[in-house]
Amino acid sequence: MEGLEQEHSINTEENMSTADRNSESSRLVTSNASTKPSYLNLCSNTCSVIFLCIISYCSFHKGVTLFSFHPILMSLGWVIIMTSAINAITPGDFATEWMPIRLRSARHWLLQVVGFIFITAGFFVILINKIINGKDHFTSLHAKFGLSSLILMLVTMMGGLGALYSLKLKNYLAPIYTKLLHASIGLLTFVLGVITILLGLFTRWWSFGDPIRYTNFTLVLAIMLLTILRPSLKIYFRLKERIENTN
Repeated sequence: MEGLEQEHSINTEENMSTADRNSESSRLVTSNASTKPSYLNLCSNTCSVIFLCIISYCSFHKGVTLFSFHPILMSLGWVIIMTSAINAITPGDFATEWMPIRLRSARHWLLQVVGFIFITAGFFVILINKIINGKDHFTSLHAKFGLSSLILMLVTMMGGLGALYSLKLKNYLAPIYTKLLHASIGLLTFVLGVITILLGLFTRWWSFGDPIRYTNFTLVLAIMLLTILRPSLKIYFRLKERIENTN
């Protein structure tokens, strides 16, 4: 989803025509040094740490098993790392606002790859665990959403390459649409991943009572809403601006 914040090299900008430099696509890659820090991201990060602490206790309080690593890896991947990846290219993030656009984009890419590794590891943990115990695969909503989010994550990461080279693809699709499409699919992927986490709180594994269950539910839901709010609004206003300029 870094396409909305990506900065191109000076050589690329020098080779662009005057029209291209004045276009909306060009403005999309310009950093905004005056952006004020967003407390939404700080609140989201705080909720993420609290949730991870609770889920870690729930996973290991009865001892260490193969399954114990499934909720931990998935929580780390979706709730911690993917949230940080989105925040990395969201204006106002405390951790990255001081960084140059190129560094923020690189951080986004790196976090996405690391998150993908954690989530894939969590996927194989539960897959192997079911094989060992002779259980059926992908029968619950939790499992189906998990598989869907993993597949869509692969699509999103491939789409990131399109956003990275959007100028080279401008003969096929305007750069702004390439980037907005990548950002939109990325947010949808994140939402599916978070829904998977929420559904996991209502599986047979959960035996820690409703107070902790709904505390986790509230924390994860808050993390999702706080994370996608600003990027979603940005996509909406960019698209609206583009349509108005076209008309």
